[in-house]
Amino acid sequence: MLHLVIFHLILLFLSYFAYLTHQACNQFDQQSLLSFQLYIPSSSLNWPSSDDCCLWEGITCDASGNVTRLWLPSKGISGTISPSIGNLTHLSNLNLSHNRLLGPLPVTSFPSLIQLQILDLSYNSLIDEFQSTLLSNHIELVNLSSNRLHGLIPSSYFQQAGNLMSFNVSNNAFTGPIPSSAWIDSSCSVRLPDLSYNDLVARFLLDLEIAPK
Repeated sequence: MLHLVIFHLILLFLSYFAYLTHQACNQFDQQSLLSFQLYIPSSSLNWPSSDDCCLWEGITCDASGNVTRLWLPSKGISGTISPSIGNLTHLSNLNLSHNRLLGPLPVTSFPSLIQLQILDLSYNSLIDEFQSTLLSNHIELVNLSSNRLHGLIPSSYFQQAGNLMSFNVSNNAFTGPIPSSAWIDSSCSVRLPDLSYNDLVARFLLDLEIAPK
């Protein structure tokens, strides 16, 4: 019985300590999220649900109150992606998949997301060319499948994304040669990139033949 009481006291202490050390959401990040919401007026998000955006649906913050995770798949979100998303400079995980987002990618915003590791915008209706700005030194997963993206996929992207492990742009309208560096570049760590259901030309076979042994 004594052990049980001590155990509950420890839990209470840890909960109280977590409460004391919790930092409220960075106010600049909170304003950026509210700007993001203005671009998706017909969403089911219950924002703002409190004065602390770290407690909002789909939001995770670090110990300093910086937003590190924006995770809102299958939320019925329609509209466009606000450029204000680039203000979330500590963001490491961005998932807006399986929604009804339209329009272009916020090209000028992504260079600011230098901590980004996971980018999933799949199953929307985004219309744009592939942007090399969808790159950070930490990017590990890019999923842009099932949109209306078009144009070329630059081979240089894979040469620069040294930590990239998963790359899926299937079911879009990309054209031109398949970027051979995704297969033969020794610095590229991507595992089986999915480029299916596009209009890409399989010129990578020629590159494989002339590549040094």
